[in-house]
Amino acid sequence: MTQPPTPAPAWTDLGRGIRVRTSPLYVTNSVVLEHAEHTVLVDPAVLPSELDDIRARVRAVGPAEVTLLLTHPDWDHVLGRPWWPEARVIAHDGFAATLRRTVDRVRSEAERHAAEHGERWPQPFAPYAPDLAASGLHYRALGPWHVVFREAPGHHPEMLSIHLPEHRTLLAADMLSDIEIPMLQSPPDVYRRTLETLWPLAERDAIQTLVPGHGSIARGADAVRARFRHDLDYLAALQSGAAEALRAGASADDAWTRLERMSYTGKDAEYSMNAVHRRNAEITCAALASATAARSRAPGR
Repeated sequence: MTQPPTPAPAWTDLGRGIRVRTSPLYVTNSVVLEHAEHTVLVDPAVLPSELDDIRARVRAVGPAEVTLLLTHPDWDHVLGRPWWPEARVIAHDGFAATLRRTVDRVRSEAERHAAEHGERWPQPFAPYAPDLAASGLHYRALGPWHVVFREAPGHHPEMLSIHLPEHRTLLAADMLSDIEIPMLQSPPDVYRRTLETLWPLAERDAIQTLVPGHGSIARGADAVRARFRHDLDYLAALQSGAAEALRAGASADDAWTRLERMSYTGKDAEYSMNAVHRRNAEITCAALASATAARSRAPGR
């Protein structure tokens, strides 16, 4: 995955205290829910200078309390803790274990990207555990901010989406991007079920603004619904293409050749999704082959 040619504006004011800072690095969005009583930061990222900028914004608000909401433990979403060492951290139940297991990759990616931009981290990244772990469906009042967490596996098994019902805003973690296709870490059915769980909110206009982890903000119910349909259509095409290849007895290489012909966001683009699509195809074919083999071994067949 390569970098896009044009960075987005640094700060976007969505109104009612919601601000989004967009990094040129993978068009990464950090969300600040501003209030003097309680300010909430969602996935503050990515480079040290950018975290300095977010911290300056929070200091200007001067909140009595700060909470960090971290949607999942990928390297680019977990780096902000040292900038707010006294803040409470909320993340998925499995967040801490995954961070301990992947700490070497977090450090190497963080250091590599900082060096490429002429920056340095004040200290090496150290894993940590959330103060409040959440999974399933979870509601929390954080001062004036009413937040609904939903477990959102598919891209990452320890991922949460964040819905602000009073603001009709969804912070979608690494889903529903306009520059990225779904990035699978598990069979596409898992990702699809996550989107289908959130779809009724979009269908009932309970989401008017959608902020993805990477990419541009979707504004208006129609634009939000279009993001859902786009990703669901991609997953459906991926599954049907893989199933057709397997029914035809295609080898792994032949199956990939068929799936390579698919149209998808980021195909042969500067911000390329080619490697992601190939990995998605491999995961999908392996899942379908495993399910087929399990059915053939079932009693009575």
